[in-house]
Amino acid sequence: MKGTFIDYELLRRFDIDAFKKRSPFPWEDIGGFLTQEGFHSLYTNFPSLDLFEYHSNRRRTHDQRPHNRHYLAYENSIYHKDGPPMDAGGLVRREQLPTAWQGFMDELETSDEYRRFIRRALGISDFIPRYAWHVGSKGSEVSPHLDSPSKIGTHILYFNTSVDWNPEWGGSTLVLGGKKIEAMNPDFADFETSAAARITDNHSFLFKNTSSAWHGATALTSPDGSYRRLFNIIFETSRRSVGRKLVDRARAMFALPS
Repeated sequence: MKGTFIDYELLRRFDIDAFKKRSPFPWEDIGGFLTQEGFHSLYTNFPSLDLFEYHSNRRRTHDQRPHNRHYLAYENSIYHKDGPPMDAGGLVRREQLPTAWQGFMDELETSDEYRRFIRRALGISDFIPRYAWHVGSKGSEVSPHLDSPSKIGTHILYFNTSVDWNPEWGGSTLVLGGKKIEAMNPDFADFETSAAARITDNHSFLFKNTSSAWHGATALTSPDGSYRRLFNIIFETSRRSVGRKLVDRARAMFALPS
């Protein structure tokens, strides 16, 4: 597919002020972020599961239950600083992606209007984007958590339809409010409120990372062969990336060990 994937008219109609005032943190369940043609093209050409690596029982910072899933990073992976083993998967280059996804990545990387929209919504002057695909299967869960402080916010694009996904199987991202315990590894029952974001038919979930931005997704009950598919656009602080570049430059100049 050639042309625009993002529905810019929708972005222009987006109520930034209402988004910022939303409780318990800024979030929005956005229907139609992609054009109909764009969504269909990306949905049909979703990256092959053969490119992914499976994350199984990885330990988490606050001993939350693990987020078991298939994971694929674009260009660089936070899980493999020096690149994954040759046969491990989990990292994809632009030229390895289907043509539709190459076009979409090009648009994300060059769209001034989308960047301005994100700056306004998240209240930031600059950010560094990072991209990753997640695929969940039966039993996969995203236990309640806060994102790392380096994340300013995330835009999650879902690639399921009402034909291939039954809401009774779970998978909705849950916005959690009113945490009733002090622990940093709470369960879903430890929150007073829970609101679900839709994950089918060209819906996406935008949220700002704050100290109250608790979210998660209950364990999937989908049948074998059915997958919850999403693409994460993560907006990180530029300071972290600038720091990495300075360290890499110093190592190159002075031949320091990595």
